Amino acid sequence: MSAADAGTGGRGKRWSVGAAQAGCAAIFVWAVAQFYQPGTGFTSLISIGDATAVREVAALRGVPHYVYPDSAGYDGAYYVQLALDPTLRNPELAKEPPPIDNLQYRARRILFCWIAWALGLGQPAWIVQAFALLNVASWLALAWVLLRWFPATSWDDFFRWFAVMFSHGVAMSVRDSLVDGPALLLVAVAMAARERGAANGGAALLGLAGLGRETSLLALAGFAPAEGRPRGAWRNFARAAMLAAVPLLAWMAYVRWRIGPADDPGLGNFTLPFAGLAGKWGAALAGVTPRDDGALRWATLAATVALTVQFLFFALRWRPGEAWWRVGAVFAVMMAFLATPVWEGFPGAATRVLLPMTLAFNVLVPRGRAWLPVLLAGNLTVLATLPEFNPPPRDFLHVAGDSRLVAAVQLEPVVGWDGPESRGNRRWRWSLGQSDLRIRNHSGGPVVVTMRGAVAAVEKRSVQIAVADAPVWSGEVATKPIEFQFECTAPPGDTLVRFASDKPPSILPQDPRKLAFNVLNLEVVVKPAAGQR
Repeated sequence: MSAADAGTGGRGKRWSVGAAQAGCAAIFVWAVAQFYQPGTGFTSLISIGDATAVREVAALRGVPHYVYPDSAGYDGAYYVQLALDPTLRNPELAKEPPPIDNLQYRARRILFCWIAWALGLGQPAWIVQAFALLNVASWLALAWVLLRWFPATSWDDFFRWFAVMFSHGVAMSVRDSLVDGPALLLVAVAMAARERGAANGGAALLGLAGLGRETSLLALAGFAPAEGRPRGAWRNFARAAMLAAVPLLAWMAYVRWRIGPADDPGLGNFTLPFAGLAGKWGAALAGVTPRDDGALRWATLAATVALTVQFLFFALRWRPGEAWWRVGAVFAVMMAFLATPVWEGFPGAATRVLLPMTLAFNVLVPRGRAWLPVLLAGNLTVLATLPEFNPPPRDFLHVAGDSRLVAAVQLEPVVGWDGPESRGNRRWRWSLGQSDLRIRNHSGGPVVVTMRGAVAAVEKRSVQIAVADAPVWSGEVATKPIEFQFECTAPPGDTLVRFASDKPPSILPQDPRKLAFNVLNLEVVVKPAAGQR
């Protein structure tokens, strides 16, 4: 083969690998787009559960957002409330029950809350959307930054790039709007700056990462001088370490001054060496028995195997002279002390907590077939990634109209409804026989509400709709949906819309549920009442 042919072949491979990476990025964007919901945007990425929604700060209650039924939600539901006022001056933060669990601990991780606030220009509706999409933007930026270590020159590098970008930890951070993915991006950029000789700049970036997630500061190990370096190198490291630590220390002092000391500083996340990991192995092995969620439990075992392989790689392959080895090793040490709260669940939070170790592992595993089994085993967390991108069913109602009123008027299924279901453009909820929909009007004045949709049933029955006990519609329905429409005035406060049937619920074919009728594609338009502005 001539040199020209070799060059052409190299360019062809780079094009193929680059195209594969671009295709993966396109698939990621497509998967995230499935979380968009009319009326609430991308807020289903924040994982706000109905168990905690009643304690939300007023600024969040005033923004239409997706609430997961029968769920406690996840940590992003707390951080988005901090993003609405990252100065911590909101007096609602001190109310009982608290809107934010362990406020002092979570308030330490303020960086990405400030970024969402800035991107949203201080407007609550924009802030909430910016917070939901911050991990998405971080994912795209990280995909580009990682080309420094995994260029589009070989399929081996492509696999390493893919294994980090689609690791369970990164996917979980995106799916639940957590701090781990953006913090990993800052760690990667900081290490790239160090490799270019800009150690102080890299340390400053780690200082920012520490404001997003305090454990990111452990990556300072990568800035430490290698063995045998002169004393001056250690002075430079001490200066860099101080530069990285000062932002977090200053912010922690502000948090203590503003809201007091932490009742739980997070020490419950750590325990005796390997106690948490041993418990995880026991739970993972016990979980792989035939059951409905067996695939998720096998994926949990795979993730546990992967993190253990990564740990052993750094424990058994001693390379303290390499910066990335020191980064991976210090997170491997932290892994040994992680307690049950970090490991519990399927697959659990450890995959995101240890993301810098995962990145360091993929940077350092030697090339070649001999190391391929180690590389594959250490990246098995990708098997747990796909379920993270299952979007929630689209709910059956959509609120439109005057933008100010849409934010101030909320509709909530209250009692008597089964969970939301969707297929294509059809969205519905089954009624158990009598179901209430609450109109919550925070606008300060009466509003006119127009509702239109369709209703269907398994067997012929009569359905009636009433607003505040006043009938507004009735009809005979069967399997073919029939449309309804009515208009009502909702005063300030709560107004109940009741859907009821003249027959008890029945069992659906090949479905154990007892259900009466379903309401489909409920469109709600709100406008000011006469004389209101």
